[in-house]
Amino acid sequence: MTARQINRIAGSAPGPTLILVGGLHGNEPAGMEAARIVLSRLRHDKTPLVGEVIALAGNLRALVARRRYLDRDLNRQWTEDRVVEARGMVAAATDDPAEAEFHETVELADANGAVMARARGPVDVLDLPTPSSEGTPFGVVGPTKEHRAFASHFALPCMVGLESQLPGVLTSYLGRRGCVTFAVEGGQHDGAKARDHLVAAVTVALVASGVFAKQHLPEIDDANAVLERARGALPKLIEVLSRHAVAPDHDFRMEPGFTTIHPTTAGTLIARDRSGEIRAPNDCLVLLPLYQALGSDGFFVGRAVD
Repeated sequence: MTARQINRIAGSAPGPTLILVGGLHGNEPAGMEAARIVLSRLRHDKTPLVGEVIALAGNLRALVARRRYLDRDLNRQWTEDRVVEARGMVAAATDDPAEAEFHETVELADANGAVMARARGPVDVLDLPTPSSEGTPFGVVGPTKEHRAFASHFALPCMVGLESQLPGVLTSYLGRRGCVTFAVEGGQHDGAKARDHLVAAVTVALVASGVFAKQHLPEIDDANAVLERARGALPKLIEVLSRHAVAPDHDFRMEPGFTTIHPTTAGTLIARDRSGEIRAPNDCLVLLPLYQALGSDGFFVGRAVD
């Protein structure tokens, strides 16, 4: 087992493949921990399955440094042009080593490609990040009916349209390669409940993908209950309308107190930057406020979908 491969369990019979990815950002290890916990238990118990489930680590170099990234955000590198660029930079590196995330892109692309090449059925992907703000865990849904069907298994508030605001995310890249993808943001990086939420999400994904039968995972009911309690009264479906992009020279500072999904009234002060105050344009949901030093997404604006 390599450092990139956290764990892998394969059945003797053909079936679907589920790829779990944790730690695409080096300050987000909870997804890796959740995948390791669940798959280790299943391997120990010899729980029967069909197909394959494999857990992969994301930005290994940044994880060692406990930083979001070293040179560039690994979860913004996943366009065809950027992957080609990364391969070229790594191949050309001699005395002057290529940037860390170029290596990470090539290695992770090859790892995913190898899994997809040996797949004996459909391939689902579950990304397991954590945000910098406190608040409810949520899902990020891809653009097709197949993506929505997979997402429907998770009792979480789910955001549609977020991927289109974030060019270069891994789930979009793998979606264009025929995978059905879903991301679960488990809760604040160091929050006590983030790992529990992601353990529950992994458990649900094992059944939703068809790799494990529901009757072989008695913990599935508890996992569903964990996610249902976490959602509380928040809407099941949220449409993301806009993204407030930031750069280091903007001097962007989010106002304190905003949670991951924060109902907000028109005119509320959201943040400040070198140009002055940034206020809510109307009654809306402020999403994913940025409370860390690195990052280009200040916040998003969304609305509940009836």
